[in-house]
Amino acid sequence: MKRRTAQIFLTITSTMLIIMLLGTALIYRRGAAPTSVYNLSADACYAQINLNWDKKDGASGYYIYMSEDGEHYNQFGESDSTTCSYVIDDYDHNKAYYFQVSAYKENILTRRKSEGEPSEPVNAKYDPSQYAQKIPIITYHQVSPDGIDIDESLEVYESVFDEQMKFLNENGYKTLTPDEFYLWHAGMKEFPVKSVMITFDDGFRGVYDIAYPILKKYDQAATLFCIGKNTYNDTGNDKYYVNQDIIKKVREEYPKFSFESHTYDMHSRVDGKVPARSFSLDQIKADCEKNAALDFSYLAYPWGNYSDTMQKALKECNYKMAFTYRPFYYALRSDDTYAINRIKIKGNYSMDTFITIVEGRSTSRDNPDATENKEQNESI
Repeated sequence: MKRRTAQIFLTITSTMLIIMLLGTALIYRRGAAPTSVYNLSADACYAQINLNWDKKDGASGYYIYMSEDGEHYNQFGESDSTTCSYVIDDYDHNKAYYFQVSAYKENILTRRKSEGEPSEPVNAKYDPSQYAQKIPIITYHQVSPDGIDIDESLEVYESVFDEQMKFLNENGYKTLTPDEFYLWHAGMKEFPVKSVMITFDDGFRGVYDIAYPILKKYDQAATLFCIGKNTYNDTGNDKYYVNQDIIKKVREEYPKFSFESHTYDMHSRVDGKVPARSFSLDQIKADCEKNAALDFSYLAYPWGNYSDTMQKALKECNYKMAFTYRPFYYALRSDDTYAINRIKIKGNYSMDTFITIVEGRSTSRDNPDATENKEQNESI
């Protein structure tokens, strides 16, 4: 009986020992280093370098290494297992950087990290000649049928607009949405040297009836800044301005065409004064709130007029950016986020003039509605 009990005890002990050994081996294996990281890429933008790589199964995290000479690497960052990317801010644009990434596994008992082989190195250098450093933001008001009399300071003919959009399409221009321009201005995204932003002011119905089909035909992005009160059908203005049904329809069928704010009702003088310069903070915020249902994130100042008070109101109402007019120059990353410059396109501009502007070669041009600065209260 004692002998049988001893045999049973020995068997149980042996079984437990085997289980413990297998468990230890499994734990050790789980702590073993994963294989190398593959497909590491490094893209240098104006404000940051973005690293991306393929996710490795079983990796607990990743180490990021950087070198300025391609030989001597120093660890400067770490990423968790769910994020296969890393962002480097505030780098020297004049230097070329090399990067490697290695995956590691962490032992669940000892917390020891076992690192795999580093990836193949990649190089990142910002080359400003490859990307847009200034962007023409061109502005129209109304596009009108050929053959009628027009105000050339505010209108262009349909055939002229078609020729201009055709030029952009056939010459490889990238037309930007407001969100794309916002990312470019913040230095978080790069676009080709041939980049332009197309905008329209006031929300005229002719932009939908005439310009919109042309923009779709040539696959162009554009933005229409609307006066909010004119988008309601009960005002009787829907024959002259886009209404909310049009806004909803176009947003669904052609997302490249954006609708943004030209204020709700600050495009008329009040007691002979420009609202953007005379309204209080609360008055401007109240105007912004009336446009809340239209889901606007960007605003173009009426006549390009603005003030410190209006800029503060827009920030407090969560507008991302605002656009103005100033004497001729292209939009720059150094522009105030709430005072981005635009260039008006007039109806009497020749095709050569238009091309000179969008190619970034124009050094001076009459910019109607331009204001020297936000303090100047000129008559418009």
